[in-house]
Amino acid sequence: MFSWFLIFLLLFLLVLIPTAYAGLIGAPYVPTRRRALEKAFDAIGVSSADTIVDLGCGDGGVLIEAARRGARVVGYELSPLMFAVAWLRLLRLPRTARRLRWGNFFNQTLPAETTIIFVFLMPKHLPRLVAYLKKQNLSHAKYLLSYTFALPGVTPRQIIQTKTYGTIYVYNFKF
Repeated sequence: MFSWFLIFLLLFLLVLIPTAYAGLIGAPYVPTRRRALEKAFDAIGVSSADTIVDLGCGDGGVLIEAARRGARVVGYELSPLMFAVAWLRLLRLPRTARRLRWGNFFNQTLPAETTIIFVFLMPKHLPRLVAYLKKQNLSHAKYLLSYTFALPGVTPRQIIQTKTYGTIYVYNFKF
């Protein structure tokens, strides 16, 4: 019995430690409210011409809404638990329309075909995000959407507010 307990404990720690780390370097898991997302996607006209990248995709909800509109989607997630949830939820999407990557997006090169980037990061990480995006080669990028928190020192193109579903800041991508 002791060996089963030890195995369970090690597996639990293997999931818990990266999940806690993901919360520290980005944001803890909090789902993006679909109503706010729908309103923002309607405002910017998300379509099949877009490739949407979600940096810290959590349960994949943003990716699913974007794919519902015909967009190709790419998600990055550091938490193994949330990665597994997103992977399972994205299985119903056509394989050619979805890519899911496990790992720290700050260590990745984003796809050149990216047109829209979505983030939900804590305010203290947003300056690092801006610096990271400036180093990316994203000549097709049009918009950056930030859920709940505004980028410091950058004026949004539009602020999408819903009474009970949160705020999405829409920025022209000029990094």
